[in-house]
Amino acid sequence: MIFLIPFFVFMIAFLIHKYLVIPLEVLVFSPEVAEYASLLYLPHAVRIVSYYILGPISLVPIFFSQCITFILFNDAELLNTISLSTISTLSIYLGFYLYEIIKKDNLFNITKTVDWKKIIIIGFLVSIFNSTLSSLYLNILFKKSYEYINLNYLIGDVLGLVIGMILFIFSIKFYYYWENKIGNQN
Repeated sequence: MIFLIPFFVFMIAFLIHKYLVIPLEVLVFSPEVAEYASLLYLPHAVRIVSYYILGPISLVPIFFSQCITFILFNDAELLNTISLSTISTLSIYLGFYLYEIIKKDNLFNITKTVDWKKIIIIGFLVSIFNSTLSSLYLNILFKKSYEYINLNYLIGDVLGLVIGMILFIFSIKFYYYWENKIGNQN
């Protein structure tokens, strides 16, 4: 049941991205750039934080939520959706695995404190894998160059992760504040 949380949170983050962030980016940048590679991709935060908290089992709901949102809200083709969602999901695993190899650090030793720097570094590694593999796939599929998208993926994923984590922190603080305020009234 808890694995439905990343599924729905990803969908909410995607809808915010699609209907709030992209229209703002289109006003500033070209529509092609904003549609393929946003400069503030909030769903990346959901992917990274979900994996960090729940572990590899979170890849399943993240994969399906990506597929569903791309098909329902982007009118994407099924094969491209599955391919790009697979690349994205594989990138999450590769980024976390590479971090564990480099740092020789077991990420899933749960402590009461969260190392946000570690999450940002991992999110950057995931973004490198995702942007490189997605751009390679698009280059092969459409027979044209998507190098400019590569940089936008990196920037969008990392900025989306940072903003998403800030929102996550504030929502947790608000929850504890609200819980203490309501708890003290009883």
